[in-house]
Amino acid sequence: MGNGLSDVSATIGELMGRALLRGPLAPDEDFFDCGGDSVRAVDVLQQLIDVCGPPGTETAEALRSTLLETIFEDATPAGLAKVCLAHAAVPGAAGGGPSH
Repeated sequence: MGNGLSDVSATIGELMGRALLRGPLAPDEDFFDCGGDSVRAVDVLQQLIDVCGPPGTETAEALRSTLLETIFEDATPAGLAKVCLAHAAVPGAAGGGPSH
């Protein structure tokens, strides 16, 4: 998997789709409009940290905090992908988590 916005957005869309027991969300589909709730949102964010998170507890916590704020403002795969890229937390980058 690549590290561009569309690749990271696709990974997030897959995670969101699994949480909602459906196919992947499109980059501009809102997680909550598709039936998501806050409990599932937190689960998605944890999976996202596991998959794309940077090494180091402090860095991962900073990303987690930003993602938690963002998902309630822009709950789309593209919105969260922008946060991951801004934190340089993409699979394969600087020892990031395993890609799926």
